[in-house]
Amino acid sequence: MAIENSGRSKLWRITRDEYDKKARELKALQVELAMRIEQHQKGEDEFRITLESLISVASRAADLFERSKIEQKRELIAFVFSNLRLKGKKLEFSLRSPFDLMVDRRSYASWLAFLDTVRTERFEQVLAIRPLIPAPLAA
Repeated sequence: MAIENSGRSKLWRITRDEYDKKARELKALQVELAMRIEQHQKGEDEFRITLESLISVASRAADLFERSKIEQKRELIAFVFSNLRLKGKKLEFSLRSPFDLMVDRRSYASWLAFLDTVRTERFEQVLAIRPLIPAPLAA
């Protein structure tokens, strides 16, 4: 990089090669950032679809459970709960993630807004992904 003194202030000048090199570096960075943004958007879309699928399956959980065989019921219980223990007549348990995040969240405005979106704006998309959701467990 060349520096010229033009009296009172310094004037910075770069050569054509330095400019081209910097332009290539910035273009490479721009491409990398665009790729990262695309990956994050794809991940966000996949997360949203997965969450919508989870809510759809969860809304049918009671029916799925009722129609399941004993072994399938055990698998469903183990999938949702951990640390099951019976103290007298009281069942104590912990919920596995992400189910623990959903308990007592009915009053949260963000959940209600999301559920409203799933039920209204994205209802057709949720129906379209149903073939991706595992078939109900046979009785």
